Amino acid sequence: MIKGIMLLALASLCFATSAKKLTIATDDGPPHMIANNDSGIDLDIVRQVLSAMGYTSDVIYVPLHRAKQLVSDAKADVFLPTFYESDSQSLFFSEPFITYKPTIFSLSKQQIELSSLADLSKYSVISFQGATGYFGESYTAAVSNASYRELHDMSQFPSMLIHQRTDLVVLDYYIFYYYLKQNHPNINITQIDQHMLISEVSAHVGFNDEQLRNEFNQQLNQFRADKLDQKVIEHYIGKQ
Repeated sequence: MIKGIMLLALASLCFATSAKKLTIATDDGPPHMIANNDSGIDLDIVRQVLSAMGYTSDVIYVPLHRAKQLVSDAKADVFLPTFYESDSQSLFFSEPFITYKPTIFSLSKQQIELSSLADLSKYSVISFQGATGYFGESYTAAVSNASYRELHDMSQFPSMLIHQRTDLVVLDYYIFYYYLKQNHPNINITQIDQHMLISEVSAHVGFNDEQLRNEFNQQLNQFRADKLDQKVIEHYIGKQ
């Protein structure tokens, strides 16, 4: 009995000492990456996949352009998220691990119907700072004729919609529902309408080791097949 316990303890120690630690570089952007407790949808998915591969990880928080450079210079191992990238001599990019979903939100009771981005011009609209630089010319043209504001504090966007201080909110799906859950936990989500008029964007992980990237892709496919990514998402925004 004692011998068995000692062997188990020794095996655990060997695993702990043999597990390689990776450095993940990312930025702070709840709920995707949350610096104050090293959590978030994106971070949890990537760290859980890496853990299943036998890796532990530390996280450092820097602007995303700096995160990319750190990995390229081999001063970090992994950075996320990244978009619209192709492999180079020093960087290798994973398959999509999550899809960002820019969404237009309205109150169901207002019965707003949007058939195209041009319809935004009829309403008051809020979005995050710099949104016109992300969503293209059609969006920019539409909001130029609307009562339009870009604000820094996205945590207040669901409240502004609920209290009818704006007709429409343009925001990432996960960010909106994260702050809705945080600030209005008892609201029935059927009170919110979603208008999916802006293209989704796939998010990827960047590596400086091609073999590690390939192994990550393989484990990620299993992770998603087991719907473990959905469990992570539901933890932050609830069931939709």
